[in-house]
Amino acid sequence: MTTEQQQLDAAIAALESQRNLLGSAVVDLALGGLLARRAALAAGAPAEATDQALKLVTVLFLDVAGSTQFSQYLDPEDTGAVMDALLAACTGIVAAHQGKVLQYAGDSLLAVFGAELAQENDAERAVRAGLALLAEGARHGQSVQARYGHTGFNVRVGLHTGGVLLGGGVDAENSIRGITVNIAARMEQTAPAGALRISHDTFAHVRGMFDVEPQAPMDVKGVDAPITTYLVLRPRPRAFRTGARGIEGVTTLMIGRDAELERLQQAFTQAQHESRLVWVTVAAEAGMGKSRLLHEFQAWAEQQPGGVELFQGRAHPQTRHQPYGLLRDVLAWRFQIADGDSMAAAKQHFEAGMAVSRQPDAAPDAAAHLLGHLIGLDYADSPHVI
Repeated sequence: MTTEQQQLDAAIAALESQRNLLGSAVVDLALGGLLARRAALAAGAPAEATDQALKLVTVLFLDVAGSTQFSQYLDPEDTGAVMDALLAACTGIVAAHQGKVLQYAGDSLLAVFGAELAQENDAERAVRAGLALLAEGARHGQSVQARYGHTGFNVRVGLHTGGVLLGGGVDAENSIRGITVNIAARMEQTAPAGALRISHDTFAHVRGMFDVEPQAPMDVKGVDAPITTYLVLRPRPRAFRTGARGIEGVTTLMIGRDAELERLQQAFTQAQHESRLVWVTVAAEAGMGKSRLLHEFQAWAEQQPGGVELFQGRAHPQTRHQPYGLLRDVLAWRFQIADGDSMAAAKQHFEAGMAVSRQPDAAPDAAAHLLGHLIGLDYADSPHVI
């Protein structure tokens, strides 16, 4: 198993290798915390910290708005039943988005995404979970109003992405420490009832995937500069994260992937000239540049003569057992069909999109022919793997 010391050394070496490209000022800024932590380890960490792990995660806080006023009008048994039902439902939502609830405190909960298995879309799943929690809170609020005649029962959610220490202490299994936790709590505390507030650090991981409303910078205890935050309004229909990963505001070149990009371009040219489907699989560990490679290929393809129609889809764990789940996502993204659209609206989007996708002189059934090709794509006929 890789030790924290080895992880720090690898991260420091990776940053140092980019000094000529990024500039010393950017690299030195990024190295500050890593070097301090490595020095602390070299000096000898406290014994109780040996079981801790430093990880980049997204922390979620949820709190029930109006719970104090609500409890004044109900018996403790009824109040407990309502709270237990809500928190149980919220726990299920967090789990469905591959998060983990670490702590409960009265009418609130603390969850984390990326604690056990870090994935590239941890922040995205956390935001989607936050929106689902708001919907669940609204549903419970309507139930409370109908059953008890009490209004104002709702939830608020806050998110922040950053490094935390997991494990250690008296509650080692569910222990989480760091300024990231404090910032996430502040995001929740200042969110309006029925709203989801995220920090700029979380926003940087999901930019382009959600409609957000920028908020005025706010002060957070323990943080020197005011923090920019956003209220998340809704997911964009089948949106993909925009922009390349890396340090915001620093434009970098793709390095060391020229051969892979050339193979993608060759496959594209082959599909054009032979008028047939060509399947290419890009496989690598997380962080090796798959997204950047595809971003560069997309930019190149869009500049080719004749025009290119792009279809994108994502395989989510939640839809693993859904028949044609990936194909559904591909078509829904292309034709901007949202999850909340009615069947009639989805049909209208689909028909309008397929009509535009047909060649001007194509037969009326060309759209169905294209769909048949998409459904009938045989993975075994796709030998290109890079």
